[in-house]
This record gives sequence, C-alpha cells and structure tokens, in this order.
Amino acid sequence: MKKFFQNFDKYLKIYLLLSVIFLSLSFFLLYQKVNKIAELSGTNMASLTVGERSQPPFRTEDSCGDTCKSEIQRAVGEAVATLSGKPQVTTRVTTAPTEKKTSYISLSGPITTTSTAWVDASGVEVYVDLTNDYSKDATVSWEATLSVANGNGQAFARLFDVTHGIAVNGSEISLTNNATPTLVSSGNLSLWSGKNLYRVQLKSLNSFVVTFASGRIKIVY
Repeated sequence: MKKFFQNFDKYLKIYLLLSVIFLSLSFFLLYQKVNKIAELSGTNMASLTVGERSQPPFRTEDSCGDTCKSEIQRAVGEAVATLSGKPQVTTRVTTAPTEKKTSYISLSGPITTTSTAWVDASGVEVYVDLTNDYSKDATVSWEATLSVANGNGQAFARLFDVTHGIAVNGSEISLTNNATPTLVSSGNLSLWSGKNLYRVQLKSLNSFVVTFASGRIKIVY
C-alpha cells in the first residue's frame, strides 16, 4: 500500500508538471496571436491616417477669367440701366494732336562783299522774340541764297545777335565754287530769350565777290 502511494505521488507530480508546461505553452501561443492581431490593427490605423493626411484639401478655384468678369460687369451694368429706365452711355473723348505752324521772316537782298572779314549786311536785320511772339517750344533755323563770282572761292553768311554782341551759334552757312545763286540752309539754332535784334553778316574766303541774294528765318511752333 505504501508503495502504491509512492507511485501515485510520483505520477501526480509528473501530471502537474506536464499540465503547467501545457498551460504555459498555451498562454504563450495565445499571447503571440493577440500581439500579432494588435500589430495588424496598428498598421491598418496608421495606413488610414496617412491616407487621410495625403488627401489634398478641397479648393475652390475661380474658373471665371478676365473676359468672363468683363461680361458679368457689362450684364450687371445693362441690368441696372434697365431698372433705372436710362440706357448706359459710354462717352469717349479723343484729343487730336495739335498741328505745328511754320512762319518765315524775310531777309531782303541783294548784298555783296569782297571782305575776308565778317561785315554787316546793312539793313538786313530783324527783331525776334521767340517765346512771346511764337511759343517756348518753337524751333528756329535760317536759309540764304548765296553765290561767288566766277565760281571760284567760297561765300559765307551768318546771323549776328546785335543785342548781345555775339554770333548766333550754328548759324554759319557757306557755298563753295558756285556762281549760280544757290539756297543754303542751317540746322536748328539756339536763340537767347527776349526780344533781340538779329543781323546778317557776310564774308569772302579769297576776296572774290560774294552775293547774298535773299534769305529768311524759319520758325516752327
């Protein structure tokens, strides 16, 4: 009998040990399964969150361009005009460019000289007040008909500002080796402001007779 209980006790311990091992293994497998399910659930949630964040925000775009807006404004204007009983009238004012005028001041001749120095063409002079008589934006030039005797030599002419005692810069013109009266012109001149007296002056290059037949001052304003 004693031997029986000893064997029973031995088998009971073995049974309990196996039971503990079995339960431990079962709990371990259950833990692994639960952990895997938790990982899968976390991955799905993360994917869902990323997907939600990656979606672009909803934007409202204005598909009505400048032409569309202009048409809308025109339609609104017509509607307002209709309601008020008065048609909408658009008035355009176009300013025509002002045409410039040209005036000439005659300088009478003929005047001759053989002097190789500048001499006055007696009586061939005129007063000019550019700003007051014309405009502050007026431009001035002059021209003269010159010739040199025998077609040999050179004739010179210029305007002299008697008021200020100086030659007008850029007014000197000349004709070379030409006995035929020929029109010679200057470029634009710069005159002093105010009313000034301008006189024609002549000279010859080599003492051959030079002739100033006539001339004129041109003013564009």
